Amino acid sequence: MSGAPAATRLPRRFYLGQALLLAVSALALSIVFHVTRLDLQLATPYYDPINHTFPWRYAWISKYFVHRYLKYVLLMVGASVWIVALWTRWRRPQSGFLASHRRRWWFVAWCFVAVPIVIGILRRLSPMHCPWEISDFGGYAPYVDLWSAAPAGIRAGHCFPAAFVASGSWLLGFALLWYPEHKWRSAVVGLAALALAFGLGWVQQMRGAHFLSHTLWSLWVSWAVVLLVHRASGAWRETGGPGPG
Repeated sequence: MSGAPAATRLPRRFYLGQALLLAVSALALSIVFHVTRLDLQLATPYYDPINHTFPWRYAWISKYFVHRYLKYVLLMVGASVWIVALWTRWRRPQSGFLASHRRRWWFVAWCFVAVPIVIGILRRLSPMHCPWEISDFGGYAPYVDLWSAAPAGIRAGHCFPAAFVASGSWLLGFALLWYPEHKWRSAVVGLAALALAFGLGWVQQMRGAHFLSHTLWSLWVSWAVVLLVHRASGAWRETGGPGPG
């Protein structure tokens, strides 16, 4: 509606555009990983058939530095976001960045909670297995993609989507902290968060813990949750102050 306020038209266009992006990407992911063996082909180089293991599974840099210590750092970042959000509620600053972005900061804080919870629930409901459980890599279960029927008589794998990715994919919420006033900044921050989360998933793929499809679907779910939290929190109503796009 041409007569609708700009504050109303903007989120409507934004959410519709993002919904279309999610729909197209979901269709692409579904087709690619259903009709190809890309998951298995990309996991094979990291598997040692002689010793029947994924060597990166036990490497210090992947098992401890990335999977443990980097995760702790990301948890501390999330806790820090909550501390700042609570501070804005208690002190209620009247000027400055936090004053003009209070609702948006709470939105990012809730992303830290919502993204891992949703992915954890989906993982718990999933029958899909991790690469190190697949028969191609010395395991006991056949490979199935998201739209393949789970084999009868084999216990559920609970390995989809990639939960470890959620340690960093909640940071996608920061992409909307400056949106729409600073669109380029939002794009750069969003791409940085996406690269970090994808990197976490790739390390898990090297370890034999996840396939590429697990990581990509986890990113898909993460962005969908971020958008839902953004809409539900009303962060789009906050002006955020003037600034170049």
